[in-house]
Amino acid sequence: MPDDFYGYDADEDEPKERDNLFLWTVFILLLIGLAFACWLGSFYIFGHPEKPGPYRFLQKFKKIEAPVRFEVTKAPQGKFVTAKALFDRYGTMAPRELEEENARLLRDYIKNYRETKVPLTYVTGQYLILDAYDLRKTDMFPSGVVAVAQAVGFQQVVIEHLYPAKPQNVAALRTLLRTGTDMKIEKTTDLSALIHVERLPDGHMQFTLVPLLYGSYAVKGTGAFRLEPPAGLTIEAGLPVVKRATFDGALKKFSEYRRTHNVAGGENPDGTKPAKPELVRVDPDDPGDIPPPPPRTAPPTPAAPPAVVGRNVTPRPAPTPALAITKLVTPVPRAAPTPVAGVSPGGVPLKPFVEAQRDPSNLAGGGSWKIYQPGKAPPGRVISARDAVELADRGEPAERTYLRGEFRVTASDKNRAIMRELSAGAETAGSARIIVDYPAGAVPPAESATTARDSARPLRIRSVQRDAKGNLNIYAEEIIQQ
Repeated sequence: MPDDFYGYDADEDEPKERDNLFLWTVFILLLIGLAFACWLGSFYIFGHPEKPGPYRFLQKFKKIEAPVRFEVTKAPQGKFVTAKALFDRYGTMAPRELEEENARLLRDYIKNYRETKVPLTYVTGQYLILDAYDLRKTDMFPSGVVAVAQAVGFQQVVIEHLYPAKPQNVAALRTLLRTGTDMKIEKTTDLSALIHVERLPDGHMQFTLVPLLYGSYAVKGTGAFRLEPPAGLTIEAGLPVVKRATFDGALKKFSEYRRTHNVAGGENPDGTKPAKPELVRVDPDDPGDIPPPPPRTAPPTPAAPPAVVGRNVTPRPAPTPALAITKLVTPVPRAAPTPVAGVSPGGVPLKPFVEAQRDPSNLAGGGSWKIYQPGKAPPGRVISARDAVELADRGEPAERTYLRGEFRVTASDKNRAIMRELSAGAETAGSARIIVDYPAGAVPPAESATTARDSARPLRIRSVQRDAKGNLNIYAEEIIQQ
C-alpha cells in the first residue's frame, strides 16, 4: 500500500465557501419588521385622519374625500340636544376623556360619517350672536364666516357656528351675522353637527358646529348665495377656530353692545320682535344653482293684430293710449302695494334662518308667515295652555310647538286677539292669557266669541313669558287657513 495513503490529512483539503446563514436571517427579520410596521402604519394613517400627518398623506394620494353636502333625507342619524343638555353631558368629562371625544367627533366629520356607529349630536336652540369673524386660509376651514353666539337662557354655553362659503359670499354673510342678532337653530330645518368641545377657564363651554346641509340663503334686498363644503381642511390649525383671546374680545364687544343698545329680553313690550336683519333660507327648484334677479325692463308694447290676407277686413282703430285718459280723469291716490315677504329677487321662496325665523307668506296683502290647510301643518309638539308653563321665559321653543284647546276671546283688534282657555264651558280663573297674531288678510274672531282648536287646526306658539305680576302670557300666531 502506498506510503502516502496513510499520510492523508483532511485539513489539507481545499476550504469550503461560507453560506452566511446569519446575515440572511437578519435580513429576513428586517423585512418582516418592515412589513409589520407598514401594516400598523396603514391602520394608523387610515384610522386617524384627524391628525395633520395622516391627513396630509391621505390627501396627497387622494385617499380621502372632501366634506360633502348632505340632503336632509339622507343625513346621518343623530339626536338633537339643547344648550343645557350639551353642558350637562360634556361639562363633567375629564380632560383625557374630552380629548378622545374631540378626536372622534372630528374624525367622523372628516370621514363624512360613513364609518361611525355613534349617533351624531345635532344642536338646537336660540342663540345671540356676540361677534363674527372671517375665516382665513390659516384656519381649519379656509373660507367663510364663523359666528360666536351665546345660548339664550343658559349663558355658560357658547357656540362657534361655521358658515363655509365662497370668498365672494363672505361680505354678505358678515353683513347679517352682526353683534346682537338672534340666531335660531331649528330641529326641523337645520342640521348643525357638533365637531369639537372646548372647556374654557372661566367656566364657559365652547362648542364648534358645522351645518351638514350647507344650505342656500338670501340676504333680503341684496341677493342670494349658498354655503359650500370646504374643498380641503387645514388640520394643523386645530379647533376651536375662535381662540381664547378672540373669544374674550367678543364678550367685551357684546357687553358694550348691551350697554349702548339696552338689550333686554329680545321682545318689544307688545310681544313683537324688534326688526333686525334677516338671513333667510332659500329652497330653489334646482339646488345646484340660484337664479340671479331678473333685469328690470319696460313692459312690452302690445303687438298689433295680424293682418288677414285674402279678405276685405276693415282695420280697427288703434287704442287710445292710457296716458290720454288719465289727463281727463282725476287720479285716485292708491297705497303702494306691500311686497310679498318670503320671495327673493329671483322668485325663489325664502325661509328665515336668523332672527325672526318666520316662514314665507303665501297670502296676498303682505302676511309674514306661511299659512297651511287644516291638517297640513308641519309636524310638531301639540300642548295645552296648562302645559305651556314649562316653556315660560325660555324664548322661542327649540322645536315647533302648537297650542290646542277651547278658548274665549276677551279682546279683538285688527290683527290680534286675546283669549283665555275655557274649562267645562267657562273661563278658567287665573288661566294664561293667549295673545294671537293674525296675518294680513285674516279676520280675528270677535270679542266674546269662542273657538276650539285641535291638532288639525292648532295655533303656533312663538314664546311664553311672565309679566311683572307673574301672570303667564302665551304669544301665538294663526297658521291655519280660515
